[in-house]
Amino acid sequence: MARAASMGDVGQRRRIIGFPALVVLIILVGCGVVAIAWSLREAESRPGLSDHWHSAYAVWDCTDNNGEGAFQPIFEGRLNPQGYPYDPEGIHSHSDGLIHIHPFTANAAGEDAVMAKFFESMFVKMDVNGITASEFGVISAVGAECDGQPAVMQIVRWSRALTAVAAEPDERIYEDFGAVRFKRDGEAFTIALAPRDAVVPLPLTVNDLLGVSPSLVADLTQPEGPVEFDDSIDEDVPGVRVEDDG
Repeated sequence: MARAASMGDVGQRRRIIGFPALVVLIILVGCGVVAIAWSLREAESRPGLSDHWHSAYAVWDCTDNNGEGAFQPIFEGRLNPQGYPYDPEGIHSHSDGLIHIHPFTANAAGEDAVMAKFFESMFVKMDVNGITASEFGVISAVGAECDGQPAVMQIVRWSRALTAVAAEPDERIYEDFGAVRFKRDGEAFTIALAPRDAVVPLPLTVNDLLGVSPSLVADLTQPEGPVEFDDSIDEDVPGVRVEDDG
């Protein structure tokens, strides 16, 4: 009888000890979920009113240059009555082939930092039928072909412009162009008339991003793994080499 009572006491103590441990585990899991949710919410809320991002952009027409394709003139925008570039909400360009993204109002921040704001400030209109800008006129997708394939309007996005490969974009958008979001500093966008899935070139201003957003140097990471040397190099070819003093 005493032994049974003793075993009952042990079981009760285990339950008492186990309950607080369970509570602690639930709290830790809950904190982790909250932290992840907060991080996602913070990412979705950017760019904020204190951010100043930059993206490279270009306009490409595959039907230009006798079907070889060519970049079009960059957007110049217009001046407001005070003589400054027209920029109602803080997403614009300085005629430099870069999109400057520093929202002035909440209407152009977070999920509302979209391509439509840029088009508005540069007086550009774009839909599936074509794009219109005073700098180059009208580029029409109606009946357009390149390399024997139908050409369509699209926006090609590379998330990390400084390390991007033209043939490996992160996203292609074929409709609702105004809703395309600016998601981070250092993106690249080519607004193109080209066949679906065709390789379109990166903007020529990609390398200018470091000059305006020095923090993007973090995107230039070293490749993983050991460095491999080419053993086929001819030692007799003139060049810079380090002599072994030993």
